[in-house]
Amino acid sequence: MFSDDYSEARTRFRSMAKERGAHIHALEVIPSADGESEGLTIDAAVLGTGTRALIVSSGLHGVEGFAGSAIQLDMLSGPIPDDVKVVLLHVINPFGMAHIRRANENNVDLNRNFLGPLDQWEGSSNDYRRLQHLLNPRSPTGGFDVVMPQFIAQIMMHGFGSLKAAVVEGQYDFSKGLYFGGKAMETGPRLLMDSLPGFLGPTRKIVHIDVHTGLGRSGSHALFVDTDAGSADHLRLRSIYGDCVQPWDVNHGLAYTIRGGLPGAMRRIFGGTIDVLTCEFGTHHPLRVLQALRLENQQFHWGGDREKAEAALLEAFRPKSKSWEASILRGGRSVLNQAITHLRA
Repeated sequence: MFSDDYSEARTRFRSMAKERGAHIHALEVIPSADGESEGLTIDAAVLGTGTRALIVSSGLHGVEGFAGSAIQLDMLSGPIPDDVKVVLLHVINPFGMAHIRRANENNVDLNRNFLGPLDQWEGSSNDYRRLQHLLNPRSPTGGFDVVMPQFIAQIMMHGFGSLKAAVVEGQYDFSKGLYFGGKAMETGPRLLMDSLPGFLGPTRKIVHIDVHTGLGRSGSHALFVDTDAGSADHLRLRSIYGDCVQPWDVNHGLAYTIRGGLPGAMRRIFGGTIDVLTCEFGTHHPLRVLQALRLENQQFHWGGDREKAEAALLEAFRPKSKSWEASILRGGRSVLNQAITHLRA
């Protein structure tokens, strides 16, 4: 079910969705350069009817879309519930998947780009500003890179939790830096937010599974939820999905706090009718993932060996391993079956 590139994934998704009788929508994020071929799109497939809905989204971080797309294709190839409306959102960041980037065409991390109407598009933590020269070198890639010992030194001085929080929380001050949240809502997120209510229609219960890779033990998965540890919602969701449910809290497990995340935007639109679970599949050690992110971002902005940068990023978020692929499909099926049970409860 894993595709080799964005174009193949999109073609397969549309073909399989059409075969299943889905209503298909293409939201054009970037028009084609020649005006004749098709541009880059977010594709949505809507199947079924009813007031209970399952949303499955992929590719919010472009290069992570390979796993999410495979899970969506796997779902389209098997039994689909007839008592639940299913909305599949295929590759929310098409530029990132097409060009092997985590960020979009404007270097924006889209899971930091869904700020609310009263939020300010500015700010970065003191720790990010302290580390930004290390995270975002302003020179071409190549030569001897001693960044890994420097990361380890930071962990020894400040702890891994401090490094993680400094890096991944999101920042709005360094436009060529990692985890840049943007200065306004990007085209893809805006199109998505405008279109989703129409895709869903009247609903009384929604479960949204947003698929990501890169965090956790290779092949395993965790489900992050925006609720306090030990709260009624946390315990309720754990009773359905098991111990893999973790709160978005830097003090608990693998999770971390972010600004401008998609889950918050979904709750602003759908209120108490929706449960959003961010499904993270593990790949490699977090320092290896961070090193690959840093290398690709450096090369994209300042030059160097593009092939090497893309290969490192692909391995960090889409390992070339048949056993890893199989574990992703097994985990995806398990989570989606649990989500359907959740909706029927």
